Amino acid sequence: MTTLSISPQGQITLPAEILQINTWKGHSKLEMFCIGDTVVLRPAHDQKSNDISDLGGFFKDNSIVLTTEELCKPVDFNEE
Repeated sequence: MTTLSISPQGQITLPAEILQINTWKGHSKLEMFCIGDTVVLRPAHDQKSNDISDLGGFFKDNSIVLTTEELCKPVDFNEE
């Protein structure tokens, strides 16, 4: 856990690790809200944007690679 300090101007600096994990860069827009005594930050989604390039990197960390055949294979929910 990292402890942050609030500047006299009410600003905080997010650790580089948090920025990298979330792929946030300078001037990224974030939404902030509270749940109880927890503050949550998440990317702000521009409702006006329909640009597919906004999804760039969305599946970046997905390590599962399936062939078309595997994707089309029926699922047997009884299989263990």
